[in-house]
Amino acid sequence: MAQVAHATSAVLHETRELPATQMYLSDLQNMRKVVLQTPDRTSIERLSALLASASPTIPHHLWIEQPENVPTCLAFAPNTRENRVKKALDKTSCRLWKG
Repeated sequence: MAQVAHATSAVLHETRELPATQMYLSDLQNMRKVVLQTPDRTSIERLSALLASASPTIPHHLWIEQPENVPTCLAFAPNTRENRVKKALDKTSCRLWKG
């Protein structure tokens, strides 16, 4: 849970000037979150690379836990579930988390 808090805090800070982030933060009672799982380290790193190379870039933050230097969490900036986000998730085998 700590890594999730770090990643979401970071992405909200990094995108604080974007209208979608400002709108999201203006309605604290209706924030929506979804937790997805990836099969392995390679898939979360690939997802981050796909998002970073999209045109335009899809805002996100990949949290790298230290001192282990292991990616543990990826947080998207607030978005409208664009089709290109769904495609990136599908390409990296991300699925709804079923704990």
